[in-house]
Amino acid sequence: MSYFASHHYSRQVLNTYRGIPLPGYSDLYVRLYISDPTDSGTAGIEVAYAGYAGQKVVFSPPALFEGNLAVRSMYDITFPESQQSTQPVRHIGIFDSAVPGTGNMILRGNLTRPLEISPGRQPTILAGDITYISRGNFTDQFRAAYLNTLRNETLEGFVPHLAMFDGNPEAGGFELSGDGAGRAALSFAAPAINPDTQLMTITNEGVAQFPTPLGTLGEWNYDCVMRGATGANTASFSANPEPITVYRAYIGRIFEGRFTIDHD
Repeated sequence: MSYFASHHYSRQVLNTYRGIPLPGYSDLYVRLYISDPTDSGTAGIEVAYAGYAGQKVVFSPPALFEGNLAVRSMYDITFPESQQSTQPVRHIGIFDSAVPGTGNMILRGNLTRPLEISPGRQPTILAGDITYISRGNFTDQFRAAYLNTLRNETLEGFVPHLAMFDGNPEAGGFELSGDGAGRAALSFAAPAINPDTQLMTITNEGVAQFPTPLGTLGEWNYDCVMRGATGANTASFSANPEPITVYRAYIGRIFEGRFTIDHD
């Protein structure tokens, strides 16, 4: 069973690239759906029976799962018994409110096996069955930081700067340095849904321009978004499809609308 970020949560994560902090969630609740609430969190049919309400979920610290950082539900989640049968539960929504029809959906998942609602049994989701895996070209440091918002830790907003790297920063790549080397300040528009991928996306506003180098700096083959003008705090990265040798007096520019970051 795979879990994905809602558009609401993706928007919050991407807004940290615009200097807007994401406060940690003190309480999150699992709610049961007969039909898909979708990434919007406002669709689908939620289960309804006497005594039903969302049940609290507690996530583990981020750790590797199938090669990626993930958080997992730490305890069994048990719902009150229904006195009547309903249609089977096929979808899960995780909200910041326990009350049906209220709050914001943060994550959603599709059950591989329907959950039956009927007299004499309490619907239960076992510990570890809810696993949210971080996806996208984010560094492990940033992945852990935003996954920890699901554990009541705040993710601070920052002023993004683009850095030229030789190699993947997660595999020994390094930032180009030398006389005149520096980073380009980035500004992002408000997150919006990419019509091609249906993912929440941010796109750069205006032109981002690097300082003019005074000597040859090396090969620029990775774009890295840094969480500030200085320091080694990398947020995300992507391979440069056309590696460039940065030489003396090279003018490096990223034109408006050319740089995007997705969150899923």
